[in-house]
Amino acid sequence: MIYIEWIFLLDFLIDFYLLYICSLILKNNYKRYRLFLSSLFGYLSSIILFNISNNYVLFILKIIISIIMILILYGLDSYKNTIKNIIYFNILNFFLGGILYYFKISNIMKYKYVLLLIPLFLKVYKYFTFNLKSILNFRYKVTVYLNNGNVLYLNGYMDSANNLIEPYSNRKVIIINKKVDENYYLVPYKTINSYSLLKCFNPKKVYIDGIGEINDISIGVVNNKFNGYNCLLNYKIMEEIW
Repeated sequence: MIYIEWIFLLDFLIDFYLLYICSLILKNNYKRYRLFLSSLFGYLSSIILFNISNNYVLFILKIIISIIMILILYGLDSYKNTIKNIIYFNILNFFLGGILYYFKISNIMKYKYVLLLIPLFLKVYKYFTFNLKSILNFRYKVTVYLNNGNVLYLNGYMDSANNLIEPYSNRKVIIINKKVDENYYLVPYKTINSYSLLKCFNPKKVYIDGIGEINDISIGVVNNKFNGYNCLLNYKIMEEIW
């Protein structure tokens, strides 16, 4: 009986880890008590699943349970975000299951030690999935919330050459080619052959699809035309995720 209790306890801790790491990957906000309740629901559900031997029924029930767990954790979010949360959570589940199967870990004592390595496994998973995404796609939808209440919807490009930091408050500078009505200040920056000044302003906030909300951003405005985009993102945004 002790072994069964250990299994259920480990299921609770694993669900807790998976939900927590999923929130980190997707940069989702959550309340701690919801994280606990969602993990507890997964724990209680594992008691029911323990007695089911039909693999097809087991698979369907696990998907349903994962949906309920996500709804408990984040509440009724938009349809798109809810689907994305469910998909990522199940990918993490399958990823961990694949690790356990690969190393043929079935003994409960070995299971305990693997639990301690879960954050490392998930960190490796996050590293490879994020870098694969960044390699395949350097373009991002960018939403800029201005201080005057207006909103800019931009097509951003993650430029590895743009590492400009505003020296007064150490904000990362992204560059757009749209004129907006804001309070500007001048930021010095170095070009290939000389120094120059860039007109900048601090927005209320910036949201980048796939990355999340970024608050320490200054926006520089230029008259240049960009090819296929109108926002040049700062590569340090990507670097600081790690």
